[in-house]
Amino acid sequence: MKLDKRDLRILTLLIIIAVVFTGLFYYDLNKKIDIGDREVIGTIHFKNNIVQRKLEDQVVWERLENNSPLTNKDTIRSEAFSDALIRLNDGTEINIDENSMFNLDLTGEKPSLEFSQGSLQVKKGSSKESNIVIKSQGSEIDVTSGDVKIEKEGQKDLSLFVEKGSSKLKHNGKEVDVESGRKAELVEGSEVTVKKIPVRLVLPLSQKLFLIEGTDANVGFEWKLDPGFSESLIEVSRSPQFKLPLINSKVDTSKFTASLKEGTYYWRVKTKDTKTNKWESSDTGKFFVAKDEPLRLDSPANSAEYRFVTNPPLIGFSWTKLNTSRSYKFEISDSSQFSNIIKTIETEANTISVDDLKEGTYHWRVTAHSSFPGSPDKKTSSHSLVIKKDDTYPAPTIIRPANGSEISLDEIQKGQAIMIWEGNPELIKYKLEVAKDSKFAATSLSKETASNFFQPNWKEFAPGTYYTRVKGFSSDGKEGTSSVVSKFSIVEKKIPEEEPKKEEKADKPKPPPLELISPVNNIVEMKGKNSLDFVWKAGPGSDKYEFVLYQIEGSRRTAIYRAQTKSLNLSIRDLSILDEGTFSWELLEHRDGNPAQSRKGNFIIALDQLKTLKPNDIEFISPKRLYKEGKHKQ
Repeated sequence: MKLDKRDLRILTLLIIIAVVFTGLFYYDLNKKIDIGDREVIGTIHFKNNIVQRKLEDQVVWERLENNSPLTNKDTIRSEAFSDALIRLNDGTEINIDENSMFNLDLTGEKPSLEFSQGSLQVKKGSSKESNIVIKSQGSEIDVTSGDVKIEKEGQKDLSLFVEKGSSKLKHNGKEVDVESGRKAELVEGSEVTVKKIPVRLVLPLSQKLFLIEGTDANVGFEWKLDPGFSESLIEVSRSPQFKLPLINSKVDTSKFTASLKEGTYYWRVKTKDTKTNKWESSDTGKFFVAKDEPLRLDSPANSAEYRFVTNPPLIGFSWTKLNTSRSYKFEISDSSQFSNIIKTIETEANTISVDDLKEGTYHWRVTAHSSFPGSPDKKTSSHSLVIKKDDTYPAPTIIRPANGSEISLDEIQKGQAIMIWEGNPELIKYKLEVAKDSKFAATSLSKETASNFFQPNWKEFAPGTYYTRVKGFSSDGKEGTSSVVSKFSIVEKKIPEEEPKKEEKADKPKPPPLELISPVNNIVEMKGKNSLDFVWKAGPGSDKYEFVLYQIEGSRRTAIYRAQTKSLNLSIRDLSILDEGTFSWELLEHRDGNPAQSRKGNFIIALDQLKTLKPNDIEFISPKRLYKEGKHKQ
């Protein structure tokens, strides 16, 4: 069937509408919701898989990450095989299991938690102000002095277990006290029944974290039985409803040991009453098994040296981020024994910036505070750094184009021909010059910029040989030393260089080449984007790829993001770690359990759409800070 012009226009319009609304839907689905000036009442300290929240005046669910702030009247839900540890500002802890949902409302005299479904545990805070009421289908549980666990499936009955202390339950106008070790059950249309649990779980403690040193973790279980009960049946599952039990064993003693892999686990013990011959069940215990992640200082490198003339340098400190840690303590001292600590900062982020260190030698270390009760904190060894004061500003070093290098017309067409030099934070602007002769008798380009990179209008330059130099200026107008002159050429096409042949053993064939696709040697426009995407090519047979993203200022490279993947792409969605400026990414390929080959790529992040500007209008502002800091106190 042949379409006429009118039908073709309508079809084209419908396609455009479909594409636009699909894009808007994707953006709305993945955008980060700004909490604005809402009152922050707590933080998610640890989570597994997908945990979401919905603000009071929103209809969109937002995925939460570790250390995400929670605001008043948020609705929280977890999906299958997901759980989270939440700590409110008053010290109250809420452990939410999979397929659970509740709403927090801390306004008024009686702060409340509206529980809809699933299972969760509430531990009362130590402060006098911490007093929360749990509501569910007309019933109220007053967590007066107890640690309680509640379970509810959809519209079914509600059960309450008091692990410690006591709690008050209000149902159908009646108030019932539930003491430690007792379980209350609310059956629709019936009165509340309270009974003593004949089994008390001893080990592992609730919310205990076991770290894997090899492939598995050995977990020891222990419980106590009331008199008259002897036979025990232990159940261990990945589900709080024990739908798929991993362990279901009868034991003659009150102890049991199992070897378990990484994950979240639930366990309970059933015992048979010798008088009634009926099985009675304990409450449900919950524990975690996770890999023992090393805490490592990333930047600055040990014995790093910083120089300044007038203002002390801004130094960015970073370390590995642990999934099992809720916060970090950063310490810096002028003593290797930390006998005199100059600065202590508590932060939830894994980065800190400091700009008030005077000339001298310093030592720094980090302590990671565990999110799990009973788990020890981790402390790194110390790194040192030296700060020296100079009389003159160092000359800039030209990075690109490198001396003797070539710029092809293809690189110019792709926007990859960027001039970059090593900057200095004390210099407020630079003067870039390009000339046809090494004496710079007549310049082809003379540009002042506040950035340490620039993209000329290369179409104004004919193929040939050129010379370039850069010098900086301080805020008081003092002129710095000019850089060493760099020579480069503009050519129509580069002659490919032949790689020297290397003799390789017959049993270790050369792996297929690893190639970085994007971003490489270009400017990435981030305005309107919700992720920074990396793509590469590789041959079959790779085990995994290690990815590291660095932010570059001068000669310093600061690692700001690390990840491992088996895919040929990776997306960074936490854009708060990024800023305008120069970046580098490194990819390490593993084959047969060993590192095989690595590649490095550079790029620049900008926030304005460069293609809509004239070359003479392009000007970048260098980032003043290397890191986005989390909440901290000093």
